[in-house]
Amino acid sequence: MPSRAVELLVGLFVCLGIAAIFILTMRVSNLANTGSAEGYTVTAAFNDIGGLKVGAPVDLAGVRIGRVTDIKLNQTTYRAVATIHIQDQYKIPRDSGASILTSGLLGDQYVGIGPGGSTENMQDGDQFIITQSAIVLENLIGQFMTSMSADSGGGGSGSGG
Repeated sequence: MPSRAVELLVGLFVCLGIAAIFILTMRVSNLANTGSAEGYTVTAAFNDIGGLKVGAPVDLAGVRIGRVTDIKLNQTTYRAVATIHIQDQYKIPRDSGASILTSGLLGDQYVGIGPGGSTENMQDGDQFIITQSAIVLENLIGQFMTSMSADSGGGGSGSGG
């Protein structure tokens, strides 16, 4: 009988371990609070979204106020349109701007909101007019390499007279 009790305790311990790993995974991936239906949805069009993904956080002054819920390509303007769900308790001025930022040097990308000065707030279905696309590291390196090769290539051997 004692071995049966030990087996049950080990089984219970394993179940608790699996539950703890599941909760930790949900916390780390920030999926624990994505199901909030309270709030409103706005959109932002970007020329380049870089590595922005569905579920990415939306921050205003360092405070998480929402999440990216969808990303699609507008077939007429050829711009990426991100649909953003904002929690109901946060009000954003209508003339605010949206930028795609990177957390850390090589971290995940998120949408940062720069508040405007309007007295009117954004409503469900509104769109950000002012947007700034993601800065793609590969493009920056390419521009740097191009400018370095242009600066060092055959610069002015003038006549010394």
